[in-house]
Amino acid sequence: MSRLFFSICAFFFPLSLLAAPALKPNEDRLLYVSGDDNDQQIYVVKLDGKTPEKLTSGEGNHLFPAWSPDGKRIAYSLAKNGQQHIYVMDSDGKNPKLLTKDSLANRGPAWSPDGKKIAYSGLSGSNWNVYVMDADGSNNMNLVKANAYDADPTWSPDGKRICFTSTRANDGFRLYMMDSDGKNIQELTKEGNPTGFVYPAWSPDGKKIAYAHPAGGGLEIFVVDADGKNNKQLTNEGASNSYASWSKDGKRIAFGYFNGEKSAVKIMDADGMNLKTVIETPKTVAEGGRVSLRP
Repeated sequence: MSRLFFSICAFFFPLSLLAAPALKPNEDRLLYVSGDDNDQQIYVVKLDGKTPEKLTSGEGNHLFPAWSPDGKRIAYSLAKNGQQHIYVMDSDGKNPKLLTKDSLANRGPAWSPDGKKIAYSGLSGSNWNVYVMDADGSNNMNLVKANAYDADPTWSPDGKRICFTSTRANDGFRLYMMDSDGKNIQELTKEGNPTGFVYPAWSPDGKKIAYAHPAGGGLEIFVVDADGKNNKQLTNEGASNSYASWSKDGKRIAFGYFNGEKSAVKIMDADGMNLKTVIETPKTVAEGGRVSLRP
């Protein structure tokens, strides 16, 4: 089961074509994706929704942006010519570099806490697996080789574990945990998500994982303890809510909202309170519009 065939809303906003200026240290920003089909680009914006700036340009869909731990680089997926690969660029959008060079589809990069490695989802035959490589693209290794859809990795803050989603229980997507070398795989949630778009995100203190799960006919943002206990629904927005991203202090969570007619980037307190919209947008495009708060 591949979510490349699902379609959801992502982000569109009339933005400047100028490259973004260099970011100041510790300046709050978030990354999001906006554009038409086959022309999706990565943007950066302040949390007040002001002065959005375009970071990427050129042919193809620039998807799944992710800040490096020091905020100096951005990893992302570029889909074009029937392939999808992992790239990294400077935080101002300059110096893009190709990291994955095989013929597989590779997407959803996630930085290790020390910035030395990147985990990602890779297509192997008919299955998606979780891979990890050095941040320069070397020493690529497949961590899981199950006959299932294993994808969407996120690192624990200490770098010792990776949470990911899998269809191995045959009832949709569940959350699983493993050591960073792929050993000791354990099930975290006990109910499958047939829709997909789970995209787990580990809190900075390592205690909780935010993710998307079906509720009320759509997808909502949930949070669960890292041991699988105390599962709690945070949003009740209706439609589809996904791509949770924690602020560096763990006090807020940003996410994407999609309802088929419009989409938005929203942010709330980590307990689900004080929800507000950062940017509201009307465009519908393919999957990949991940939100990423600057660490």
